[in-house]
Amino acid sequence: MTLAHILNHVLISRNRVQKHDRNIREILRQEEETERLEKEAMEEQMDSTKSKKSKKYKQRKTPIVEKVDLASAHMPTETKEHWRDQGFTRPKVLILLPTRGICYRFVEKLNALLGTDSYLENKERFDKEYGPLEPLEQDTQDPKEELRRKQVLGKKGKDWNELFGDDANQDDEFKFGISFSTKAVKKKKGKKDQPPQNTLSMKLYSDFFQSDIIFASPMGLKMMNSKEDSDCDYLSSIEICLVAYSDVLLMQNWDHVNSALDCLNLQPKNLNTTDFSRVRYPLLEGQGAYWRQFIVLSTMSNPHINSTFKVHSKSISGSLKIRRKITLNEAAICNVLMKVKQVFQKIPCKSVMTQDKDRLKYFTKQILPQILRLNQKHTLIYIPSYFDFVTIRNILTESEADFVSITEYSRVSEISRGRARFHQGLKNIMLYTGRAHFYQRHYVKGITHLIFYGLPEHSSFYPEMIHMIRDGGSKGSGYTNNSDDMSEHIDTPASCLALFTKYDAHELERVVGTKNCARMIQGLKNTFLFS
Repeated sequence: MTLAHILNHVLISRNRVQKHDRNIREILRQEEETERLEKEAMEEQMDSTKSKKSKKYKQRKTPIVEKVDLASAHMPTETKEHWRDQGFTRPKVLILLPTRGICYRFVEKLNALLGTDSYLENKERFDKEYGPLEPLEQDTQDPKEELRRKQVLGKKGKDWNELFGDDANQDDEFKFGISFSTKAVKKKKGKKDQPPQNTLSMKLYSDFFQSDIIFASPMGLKMMNSKEDSDCDYLSSIEICLVAYSDVLLMQNWDHVNSALDCLNLQPKNLNTTDFSRVRYPLLEGQGAYWRQFIVLSTMSNPHINSTFKVHSKSISGSLKIRRKITLNEAAICNVLMKVKQVFQKIPCKSVMTQDKDRLKYFTKQILPQILRLNQKHTLIYIPSYFDFVTIRNILTESEADFVSITEYSRVSEISRGRARFHQGLKNIMLYTGRAHFYQRHYVKGITHLIFYGLPEHSSFYPEMIHMIRDGGSKGSGYTNNSDDMSEHIDTPASCLALFTKYDAHELERVVGTKNCARMIQGLKNTFLFS
């Protein structure tokens, strides 16, 4: 639906500009014809000395001059303002996407909307650089290992395989332009790739200043604009900006999205062969952002996304937010298929600026001392933010705690060694970051006690993490006293604890539902039990 809206806007704008170009060329041709006739008339009048010739000249001239629309040739200012149909540069739409694989699907849908008669230029190059990756040669792969690998990838979910599967192009640095034109090329014999007559052509990899739509990733624009000789004038006349898959961009680096949006609708630094008589007045006055349509698509609501939308949505027509309420049946907690007590602990905090400190204080004062005192084994601590992970890791290191960690920056050898030691009980605690689970979807065995330091951004992660408790078991999951005179083993039941503040309403709503979220945030109780 959004791509149809973008395509409709681009084609209508392009047709309007081409129509006005033809009208202007016709008016200029008529003006030249009129000047030529007047010049010939003056020369003939100067050479003529007889009145008969003058009368014949007038009789001959009159019907010719009547064909020239002098009123159109000297149009008033009010009518000429109708010709202001352009910006400083040609690009009208900017689409920000996270990976090349997603961009490939967008362009395929855009080409499908044009119909079967359209012609796509540079398609072979686009398929090679953005299309599905070629599978590995089976000769070099062990059949058993390949089957096992496919089974592991299948367990990671459909959404993960679409983003990071074997055939998915994960590259997050790209940028290219698309231009639309109507070509009248005769189809040659023996060459089926030639477009037929009067065909709408979509050219990929067009020059940015000659493009109608720009597809890019925030990283691609960041790398391009960071150069010393970079020129951002091609973003000075953007009329529609689409930020799709915002939940995925949030896991990359949201600052790059804000940096790209800051470059939109700025006054150009160079002339760029701009016809200022055709530029709209709002752009000349530096108010292009107030006439820009800003669209953000996301599967979830997030404070960072909401803040960006509030800052960059400046349209004079206002803004609209569509948010779907989460019913109890749609909440992520209903997808938990095992019997385990799930405790939600609300942490009192004074303001949104101090919530991180209050959360850390509660964890280090109330929860961590009990884990260390009881020497509790098989405890996984899920930490959504990498910055919080660094803080907790330093605290555990100072406390000489027995722990391992898995982050998005961990090497494969570190991950394998850490998972094995945690499963075998050689390490009591594992720190696991949210981005590590988003990019890798590790299945960690040996979990008995699960602690959510903060609720996950993606609600599907909540039941996924709880289901890992199945492989934890009760045997060897308690705490032991390793002294020589006492080797008693104590079993403890599986547990799940989630910490949240009143400012985590977005994440909490996706986990427990809208009604439960309102009751838990506004209620006087601080502890809630779901079983």
